[in-house]
Amino acid sequence: MKGYRVFILFAIILTLLVPILALSEIEDEDPLMEILNEIEADFVESNIDIGGIIDHNLMDIEEIKAIAEEIREDLEIWDEDSYREQIMDEDKYTQLMGQGYDSSQNSIVFTISSYQNLENSHGETFLFVNCIKEEQFTGFNDIINKMEKFFERYDNTVDITRCIIGTVDEEFDLEKNRERILRANSKLKGRIVEQYEDKDVLSYSIFTPRIEQHIYTGDRRMNLNIAAGYNDEENKTYIWIGTPIITIGY
Repeated sequence: MKGYRVFILFAIILTLLVPILALSEIEDEDPLMEILNEIEADFVESNIDIGGIIDHNLMDIEEIKAIAEEIREDLEIWDEDSYREQIMDEDKYTQLMGQGYDSSQNSIVFTISSYQNLENSHGETFLFVNCIKEEQFTGFNDIINKMEKFFERYDNTVDITRCIIGTVDEEFDLEKNRERILRANSKLKGRIVEQYEDKDVLSYSIFTPRIEQHIYTGDRRMNLNIAAGYNDEENKTYIWIGTPIITIGY
């Protein structure tokens, strides 16, 4: 009888956990992929941009090279055969751009720029990292965590934008794409902040509670950008979905 009561108690606990686990799975679903699926577009690639100030001083080329080695080590850009580096070293301005692949074969480009403001003689050094994956955002969290720790070492914060690109195998239809985007927006309980339309492009700036971070456009919050456009060479409609904004051209 005691064993039976234990079994019943376990069954009750399991029953109570099912909706909690299901809710967790829903909440963990990437809103950007959720939108792409709602629009019924085929995934093409995902893109992440990470950047910010790392020092409020002008750095020389040797200091910048040392930072580049830190980045390569942190992001595991170890393959010397595929790694490329370009350096610009001028008076009051220095830049290093590195390009290669990490251990997961993600394409990574990073740029370190340092300059001195001629008006007030203050210097600043920036880091910008771009990563492209021809698959979904799996593995991006690891890159984000590494770069957040990198900026923490320099006592600075980091700005992060994410974007995914998809396609629909059809010509651009303004009304149909408007309906698709509004349907996806409704699913995310979004509020439209701004919109732009012409015969070839459709773009919406949105705020949704499903995404924590946000920026301001004027005095209004936004954290989601959805756009659609036509590529006549491929005869496809392209879909761009970014948070908080789309940072790649469309």
